[in-house]
Amino acid sequence: MLIHESADQLLAESEARRYLHIIILNALRDLATRMEIRFAEYGALLYYRVDDRDWELAPPPDELYPLLKPTIREVSRLVCPERPEVSVLVGIPGARYEPLEAGWLTYQLDGRSIDLFVRIDPREPFGFIRFDIDSASEFAESAGEALAAYTTRLSAEEE
Repeated sequence: MLIHESADQLLAESEARRYLHIIILNALRDLATRMEIRFAEYGALLYYRVDDRDWELAPPPDELYPLLKPTIREVSRLVCPERPEVSVLVGIPGARYEPLEAGWLTYQLDGRSIDLFVRIDPREPFGFIRFDIDSASEFAESAGEALAAYTTRLSAEEE
């Protein structure tokens, strides 16, 4: 579970958790129905789906993207299925089938909770993290206010 209490609380969080808060708040504010972080050799890419269109956003900082899967595993309730005995007949030699980890991340904002359905492709260093978001419109205004308060607090701290 991730709980947003205040801008000060966000600043006290670890870098990876703070980043996770910020991208979830942005997704809620923008009425996204899906958020996805795709991993590659050179880093990660962040996408939102708004009005059935994917939008590529600024990627996570290089020092954070290796921490995202472990952080999401920490704050989510996931089912990690056992890997079945499967032979991969095509693809990279020695490849293995890795089932997705799936579950829920409960995000609490202004005392209300929203459950984000989470899927993690555990393949390293590749794979993805996907969040499906229902009812973002109920949290859009609160998310916008939380982001504004965080930006104000961050600006004040820099001065």
